[in-house]
Amino acid sequence: MAENQFNYLDPEEYLNHNPFMKYNHMEIVTISPECSEIRLKVNPDSLNLGGHVHGGLLYSLADVVTGITARADGRRYVTQSAHINFIRNISEGVVIARGEMVRRGRTISIVRSTVTDEQGTLLAEATVDMFCTGE
Repeated sequence: MAENQFNYLDPEEYLNHNPFMKYNHMEIVTISPECSEIRLKVNPDSLNLGGHVHGGLLYSLADVVTGITARADGRRYVTQSAHINFIRNISEGVVIARGEMVRRGRTISIVRSTVTDEQGTLLAEATVDMFCTGE
């Protein structure tokens, strides 16, 4: 394994290599090439001026979980493009993001993400194209 590589399937190792996730209080629930899940307990620093989870954080959850799902095949990816629909929002509780592989190609993989609250209420949904940058 190259120096900058790590086990993409190990949640603890993944978090140790991802300061953005730690900074934003994201936790990995499951990692697999077909479907991954992360969660976040809403904190005061998660909120926007209106007292709801910041839209950028909802987008980040969707983007992060799609990246985790894509990288579960052991290759490196970056986001090529994304489309997100913001549907609802919350001020407290837990937010869950789930990424499901739609199509895994040689260079581009398409991953769909849903972001919900603990009761399963849809907060946002996104489709993200992940570009493979190599092994």
